[in-house]
Amino acid sequence: MSLVYAAIIPHGDELLPIHPPHPALTALQASLEEIGAEIRAAAPDLLVVCSPHHLRVPGHLAIADSAYLAGDLSGPVGTVHARAHVDRAANRTIASAAAGAGLPPALCGYATAENSDLSCLPLDWGSLVPLHFIAPGEVSVPVAVLGPPRDLGLVPLHRFGASLCEALSDRRFALVASADLAHAHAEDGPYGYDPAAAAYDAAVQEAIASGDLATLVALPPALLAAAKADAPWQLAVLAGALGKKASPRHACYARPSYFGMLGAGFAAAP
Repeated sequence: MSLVYAAIIPHGDELLPIHPPHPALTALQASLEEIGAEIRAAAPDLLVVCSPHHLRVPGHLAIADSAYLAGDLSGPVGTVHARAHVDRAANRTIASAAAGAGLPPALCGYATAENSDLSCLPLDWGSLVPLHFIAPGEVSVPVAVLGPPRDLGLVPLHRFGASLCEALSDRRFALVASADLAHAHAEDGPYGYDPAAAAYDAAVQEAIASGDLATLVALPPALLAAAKADAPWQLAVLAGALGKKASPRHACYARPSYFGMLGAGFAAAP
């Protein structure tokens, strides 16, 4: 069956119930709840999460190869926790697909080679926030968390996305691109203001509306750098996996502060 669902899920922790409700995020949160429900309904046997904030290995696709991943996020009104079992066999299949696509893989273990509780890497917020909407708390579906490199360009990542579907053709997997958009929307934000931020967010929204994410792979590198987005690399993988145009579901954009957030789902064709 291969890819059964693909999604873009942002990872701003303002989306979680650890913060008081934010009126500007209500619609986006509702959209993400719908996407999470559709992923569960698709019944994947593997969740592949591309996160910009987990392991980062220059020149390599980083693959979290510990037995488990676990983490917490706390805010003024609560804490959320997630723990997931890593599918290490899937990791090796993914690593082979990356190598075949010309993207060097790096399988990164921790503590012990055995599948024991000692082998547990921290779960970053780039993975934890999306997982909260898919499977809050204990994640019953095995996961593979990938850290796309930022120094090889977008084309190898796009090529890898297509290879991933071929490599996992005997699995029912869901692919999640954990991605926040431009971070340079506000003078008083940590990255300052640049008009490229609005241009980048508009380009992503247009690509989502058209269902043609491949257009994002061709965006000028200078625009990506000025916009200060952490989305391009994960979206390149997603675009490669989707291949041709796909109809977006529950697409929603919000910019409550200095960075933009967008959620969208793509149900795989039967």
